[in-house]
Amino acid sequence: MKKQWFLLALLMILTLALGTGCSQPAETPAEAPAEQPSEVEKEPVVVATMLDSEGSIFGKMIIQVLNANGIETVDKVNFGTPDILRKALENGEVDLVLDYTGSGQYYHPEDATDTSIWNDPQTGYELTAKLDKEKMNLLWLTPASANNTEMIAIKREFSEENGIVTMTDLASYINDGKPFKLICSAGFAENAMGLLGYEEAYGFKLKDDQLIILSSGNTAEMLKALSEGTNDVNASLVYGTDGALDKMNLVVVDDPAQVPPVYLPAPVLRGEVAEVYPEIEGLLKPIFESLNLEALQKLNAQVAYDGKDAAAVADAYLKENGFLK
Repeated sequence: MKKQWFLLALLMILTLALGTGCSQPAETPAEAPAEQPSEVEKEPVVVATMLDSEGSIFGKMIIQVLNANGIETVDKVNFGTPDILRKALENGEVDLVLDYTGSGQYYHPEDATDTSIWNDPQTGYELTAKLDKEKMNLLWLTPASANNTEMIAIKREFSEENGIVTMTDLASYINDGKPFKLICSAGFAENAMGLLGYEEAYGFKLKDDQLIILSSGNTAEMLKALSEGTNDVNASLVYGTDGALDKMNLVVVDDPAQVPPVYLPAPVLRGEVAEVYPEIEGLLKPIFESLNLEALQKLNAQVAYDGKDAAAVADAYLKENGFLK
């Protein structure tokens, strides 16, 4: 009997629930799907460079190509000194910068126990890229082949008259006792990855009277002395992509032993931004591959010595080489 009363009570409760079900609030409609992160996060890419003509040219090229392909940018060209630029990249204040592969030894000194790695363009690039990706989620994209490191420059006429193309040729010339005088900075003259390294690698030794050593690293002053033959100078310290080389009809003596660290210019992109804009790497790769030492020297000369606007120089190069219409 108790069981029957229990079943009857349960039936009444169910009937009541069904009868009042229409008064229950309607089911909340499913929310519209949220926008995809790729759409929400597509903020403008902040492009920044160091305070030099080369950085200006590269920065304007990057900005122009990204803009032409629908990627909005913020122009921070000539942002600051190398240390300021690097810190801004690490802190996410900027997204895409122009940097140099050899700098990896300074960014990761704890891993730079063997700095000779940076004397090789490929292994130096690969190690810098690996360390930055693992530690900072920074991506080194394809570099240019133009080595902007400390090198020795001579007059083109002097090079042709004496058959000097490489440091091996120059060492033979010096060892033959022919007239030679180098102007350079004290830092270069006393550096195992500078003049001392060149002497050891190529088997020559300069005497004191074959050197004019300046306390500063102002290569403009040195190249002027070379160009004018001041105090019988016929060789000078130079940075490989210096625009003065093209203007002064000077050439860089090739260094097959890669004595100083190799500094190849390359775009460096924050990993978070690369996820949103994976196409950036492919857009910049052919441009950087097209820029060898001589091409970059000529572009730098147009800005640093002819006074042309970096944006105009960048635009002309990109159009002449089919990267922009």
